[in-house]
Amino acid sequence: MDKESFVWKVAGAAGEGIMTTGLLLSKTFARSGWHVFDYSEYPSLIRGGTNTYQVHASKFPVYCQSSRIDLLVAINKDGLEKHLGEIDQGSIVLYDKEDDKIEINKYQITGKTFNLPMVRLAKEFGGKEVMGNNVALGASVYLLGLDISLLDEVINDVFSNKGKNVVELNQKAAHAGYDYLKARIPQIPPLTKGQSQFLTMTGNEAISLGSLAGGLQFYAAYPMTPASSILHYLAEKAKDAGIVVKHAEDEISAVNMALGASFAGTRAMVATSGGGFCYMVEALGLAGIAELPLVIVEAMRPGPALGMPTWTAQGDLKFILNAGNGEFPRFVLAPGDALEAFDLARRAQELAEKYQTPVILVSDKHLSESRYSLKLETSIFINRRYGFSQNPKQGQNDAYPRYLLNDSNISDRTVPGIIGGTHIANSYTHNQYGLSSEESNESKSQVDKLFQKLEKMRLEIPQQFWEVEPNSQITFISFGSTKGQIKEAKPKLKKENIPINMLNLSWLWPFPKEQVRQAIKSSQNVIVVEGNSQGQLADLITQETGIIIKNRLNRYDGRPFYVEDIVDYAKKLTKNA
Repeated sequence: MDKESFVWKVAGAAGEGIMTTGLLLSKTFARSGWHVFDYSEYPSLIRGGTNTYQVHASKFPVYCQSSRIDLLVAINKDGLEKHLGEIDQGSIVLYDKEDDKIEINKYQITGKTFNLPMVRLAKEFGGKEVMGNNVALGASVYLLGLDISLLDEVINDVFSNKGKNVVELNQKAAHAGYDYLKARIPQIPPLTKGQSQFLTMTGNEAISLGSLAGGLQFYAAYPMTPASSILHYLAEKAKDAGIVVKHAEDEISAVNMALGASFAGTRAMVATSGGGFCYMVEALGLAGIAELPLVIVEAMRPGPALGMPTWTAQGDLKFILNAGNGEFPRFVLAPGDALEAFDLARRAQELAEKYQTPVILVSDKHLSESRYSLKLETSIFINRRYGFSQNPKQGQNDAYPRYLLNDSNISDRTVPGIIGGTHIANSYTHNQYGLSSEESNESKSQVDKLFQKLEKMRLEIPQQFWEVEPNSQITFISFGSTKGQIKEAKPKLKKENIPINMLNLSWLWPFPKEQVRQAIKSSQNVIVVEGNSQGQLADLITQETGIIIKNRLNRYDGRPFYVEDIVDYAKKLTKNA
C-alpha cells in the first residue's frame, strides 16, 4: 500500500464485536509506526442498532475522523446501507453475501467489492459465529498490507486475560480471513512501516493515566456515558496503582465520598456527564466554601436532561463556569486531544490542592471515547504536596485556625488525627476556625479571601495553542475537542490559498483574556467554532474582552465537526468578503 493515509471502518450490530475489532486494527497500525485517530458511533441501546468504529491511520500526525472511507467492512446489511454515502470509486467494501443475503449489485457501488464469508469461515476454523468480525479483521490486514504477525501480538495482548484457547481461536479466525483473500487476490504490497511505535489511548484513558501521574489517591463515580470508562479503567488499575476506587450508588454519594477523602488529605476525583454534574452542584459549593481540593471531570453530551447519551456536544460550558449558588473560584480546563488530557488531568490534581479549590476538567464524548496516538516525554512524575501544616497550633477554644487570613490567602490544612489540628469544615459561612458566623466583617473577609486567590490562579495560565499562518485573514477560535478538525483543515485551506490562524483554548477559567484579545485584534475575520447552538464560548469571549464575535460556526446535532465543516465555512466567508 503506497498511500500516506488510510480510513477503515467496520459497521454492524451491537454485540458483534465492532468496538473490539476496531481497537485491534488500530493497535496493529500503531505498532506499524503509523499515527491513528479512532472514532466510534453507537446508539444508546443495550442491544441493537448499528455500531461503527473508524480508524484513520496516517504516516503523519492525524487529528480527527474522516467523512470518506477507503475500506468498509459491512458486518450486516445495515452496516453497508448506512455508509454508502462515505464510499466512492476508490473505496473497497467487504461484505458477507452468505450470512446476510446482501445482493451487492443493487447498490451500484463504483469501488471494489469482495464477498467474504465471515461467519462460515469463523465456524470452519473452530470459532463461533460472533468471530466473523475477526475473519474480516484478518482480511483487512491483508488488503492493507499490514503484518499478520503484529495482529497476532495485539490479539494476544488484548485477550490474554481470557485464556490461551480464546487467544488462539481469535488468531485462527483472523488468519482464515487473511488467507481467504490472499488466495484470491494478487499479492498486496506490504505497508511501509513508520519510524517508531506509538502509544494509543482514548481521551478517558489519558485522563485516567494523567490523574494517576498527578498523584490521584481516591476516585468515586456513578457510571454515566461518556465518563463511564474512566471508572472502568481506574478500577482495573486500582490495585497496581495503590488507589481506592468506589462505584457509588449515585452521583451525590460519589462526590461527597470524594470530599470526605479530600478532607482526610487524599487527592480525590469524580467524573460524570452533564446530568450527573447537576446532582453534584451542591457538593461543588461545599468544596468551594470549605476550601477542599476536588477534581471533577465533566464529559459533555447533548442535553437538556438525558439528551442523547452516546453522542457529543459542548453545551455545558456556561453551566460549568457558573455552577453553584453564591460565589467561589474554580479552575475550568478543557483538553483538546489525548496528550492535553493527560497533561491537564495531571495538573488538575496539583492545582486543586495548591489552591484548595475545585478544578473542573471538561471533556465531551468525541474526546473521551476517540482514540489518539501519542508519545509521552517522560513516564516519571514527582508530585509535590501543598498546604499541609507541619506544626499545627491551636488557637481559640482549642481549635485550629483552618481559615486563617494571611498574605497568601491560602491557609494551611490539617487532616483528622493530627494533634493540634482540630477544626470544623462545613457548608456554612464561617470564621477562621470554621465556626459558623454571620458577622458582617467575618463573612466579607472570608469571601474576599476566596477571590484573592484568583490573582495567583491567573498566573498559572499558560500560553494557549496558537498557530499562525503568514497573510492569514481568518482566525478560528475553539475549545476542547474541536481542535483536531481545525488542525486537519489548515493544510487543506492553505492549498486553496486560504491561510488561517487557529487558537484553541484549553484553559477556560480563569480566562486567558489577553491572549484571546491579541489573537482577535491581529485578524480581519474571527470564527468561533463550538458544539452548541447558542455560541457559549463566543459569549464568554465577549464577556471577558468586550469584543463581539459575529462569525459563529455551531453544530448541535450530536455529531462532531468534520473537516469539511471548517473548510466550507472559511471558503464561504472569503467568497463573501
